[in-house]
Amino acid sequence: MTSPLLEIQNLHLEFKTYDGVARVLAGVNLTMQRGDVLGLVGETGCGKSMTALSVPRLIPMPPGKITEGRILFEGEDLLEKSPHEMQRFRARRLGMIFQDPTTNLNPLFTIREQLIDAVLYQTMDAQRVPGRWKGFLPSVRQTRVLANQRAIELMGLVGIPDGDKRLSDYPHQFSGGMRQRVLIAMALAGKPDLLIADEPTTALDVTIQAQILRLITGLVDRLGVSVLLITHNLGVVAQSCQRVAVMYAGRVIEQAPVRELFKNPKHPYTRGLLHAVPTRHIERGQLSGIPGTIPNLVDPPAGCRFHPRCAHAVEACRAAVPPPYPVGAQHTAECVLFAGGS
Repeated sequence: MTSPLLEIQNLHLEFKTYDGVARVLAGVNLTMQRGDVLGLVGETGCGKSMTALSVPRLIPMPPGKITEGRILFEGEDLLEKSPHEMQRFRARRLGMIFQDPTTNLNPLFTIREQLIDAVLYQTMDAQRVPGRWKGFLPSVRQTRVLANQRAIELMGLVGIPDGDKRLSDYPHQFSGGMRQRVLIAMALAGKPDLLIADEPTTALDVTIQAQILRLITGLVDRLGVSVLLITHNLGVVAQSCQRVAVMYAGRVIEQAPVRELFKNPKHPYTRGLLHAVPTRHIERGQLSGIPGTIPNLVDPPAGCRFHPRCAHAVEACRAAVPPPYPVGAQHTAECVLFAGGS
């Protein structure tokens, strides 16, 4: 079996706040193979985006601090790289799609200027080595011509018609869906191995959401890129992902293939999430929620962080953090209910 593309091992992240130290991630473990589409799902504030931003090391340090763990990319620990090495690594190996294209595109510059800048940054920086250049680079004029050609190619790749003409437009001349496609094009400029999509459909209507999701998952087959999809929407996970990891209060508490998780959820939190999703078969008054709120991460509960909200909690839940127990084929759950097996 080939080594994983991405492997996060026991990752701990904390932030200094006025109220104290918030332990935002408390031992996150995730594994992705090449070609995976992995959905990372959970309530707002559970640590999904912090996990995603930790991989390309885009969390400011301070106030953030990684106190423990490793982030392995094809066996290489990204936490051991220098800032310059990490900058070069991000330029070629990782692509990031942020959730709000309105705030991530500069309204003062044309799409051409912004997309060409992304192409130049991700291709030129990859050729740079500290203190010198590998070989001879083309002239600035030649380089911009090549970057413009690449920008037109990327516009077509993400499904924007008349890309050579639309490059001259400004962001306000694009719809929300088209702006999101531009962000995807910028993320693909360096031909990355891993695409991290942080809630890329949040600000879009349902029809456009479906189009963007089809575009992102289609890139797996067309380009061989792997996708880490961050979302709070279980419908998005069901539609787009092969595997899913459920997060709660800074921990991954259940992992499984998508069909397996929806058919046979094990962790009480996962069951609560699924029962809170409205469907056409649920009658008025039958929709149930999860009682309580996410714990304060400055002073989280001992043991399993979900036990104050769990109807099945026992004394063992308070005593220690449960490990991931195998509950099926490629299916694990962090719950003492399954200490003796599924």
